[in-house]
Amino acid sequence: MSEDVGYKQVLSRKDLFGIAVGMIIGAGVMTLTGIGIDRTGRSVFISYLIATFFALFFAVPSILSSSIARFKGGNYTVWSMFVGEKWAGAWIIIYFLGEMGICMYALSFAEYFQALFPTSNPKIVAMAIATLFFIVNFFGINIMAKVENFLTVALVGAILLFIVCGMPHVDFANYFKNPGFTTHGVVGIFAGGAFLNYAVLGASELISFSGECKNPKKDIPTTIIISTAFVAIMFSLLSIVASGVLPVEQVAGQPLTLVAEVIFNKPLFLFFIVAGALGATATTLNVTVAYITKPLVQASRDGWFPKSMGELHPKYRTPHKWLFVWYLLTIVPLALDLSVNQIADLVMFITYLRSIVYAIGYLKMPKMLPDLWAKSMFHMPDWAYRLLMYSCAGVAAFQLISNAMAADIKMIIINIVVLAGAIIFSLVRYHSGKVKMEISYEEA
Repeated sequence: MSEDVGYKQVLSRKDLFGIAVGMIIGAGVMTLTGIGIDRTGRSVFISYLIATFFALFFAVPSILSSSIARFKGGNYTVWSMFVGEKWAGAWIIIYFLGEMGICMYALSFAEYFQALFPTSNPKIVAMAIATLFFIVNFFGINIMAKVENFLTVALVGAILLFIVCGMPHVDFANYFKNPGFTTHGVVGIFAGGAFLNYAVLGASELISFSGECKNPKKDIPTTIIISTAFVAIMFSLLSIVASGVLPVEQVAGQPLTLVAEVIFNKPLFLFFIVAGALGATATTLNVTVAYITKPLVQASRDGWFPKSMGELHPKYRTPHKWLFVWYLLTIVPLALDLSVNQIADLVMFITYLRSIVYAIGYLKMPKMLPDLWAKSMFHMPDWAYRLLMYSCAGVAAFQLISNAMAADIKMIIINIVVLAGAIIFSLVRYHSGKVKMEISYEEA
């Protein structure tokens, strides 16, 4: 029997879809699309589809595992089961550092807000929006989901408006012709896909909400697939407008606002900025605050951190102690003008390496949980399962090599040092006797 954490199991498939879409659509699409055009030309829409292929391969372990059980610690629980308990501490340290850039979402919101209200103070705006979403998440996952769904509807509406109003302006007579369609050939299209992968990642984090779902085994895996495909189609259509209205050399490397000013009148342009740019950062910040604590709650209960940190609020059933820690980690850098995005970058390559280890570790799942795996909607023959896991590892290795080749040696060395530190912490803490791993999964 798994230990009872005490979460409220209230999230429906509708809630999960709104959370997933808001999670995927970040402020990055406003700028990454222009960079993608610079790397691929008008064929950027193909790169977005390739990026979706990469993203789904990254999500395969989460899709398969979430289809067999409720994992209360999300990917932390899965890692500890299939990779090994003694390595769970390394996972949680890397995870913690990787999320340190959360205040960047608040800053991005403040930058777009200042574009609308030039006299506003970005620091105050960033601190205010961060405070708002931490308060929302304190009062319960159901409140957070309602806010997220509202913001996501407005965000999707802004993107669809950009597509519908922009398509008539696209020069389709010359769209698929060179020069301008493929600026760096087929290699550039695939390289663009590897780069734009960042814009469509995120849905796999739904597994962090497993403990709060009504029906996680069906709703989480299907929502990961559907939401990723839905956003990918939107982004592909959006990129056609972004690259086809103005000459490609004008929009390469530029934000979407450049094209938006051409296709929209003043009121619609204002709506696009508010619901699109501000909405994208707001939905990402809100859902990040919601999921960021879940693995840490279970890690605390297991003894990697003080056990009291894993306690939930007696009324709202939210991880109020970890929420307060992350609130400080968000607000203090904003107040002191400290830059923490470099801290998140310290684990960039380790994250890809972790995906490779994930895929290899998942090879154990059919033998460790044969009865649960037999009931999964994705159950397949052993040979097909092994092929899929090795393919996931291969895609992650491709991403690791592609990004490492473009990085400087200093960043690679720092990643290696951080990885070594995380492994040492994990082994020392595990053998100290303070770690007592709970059973944190159950058949839902």
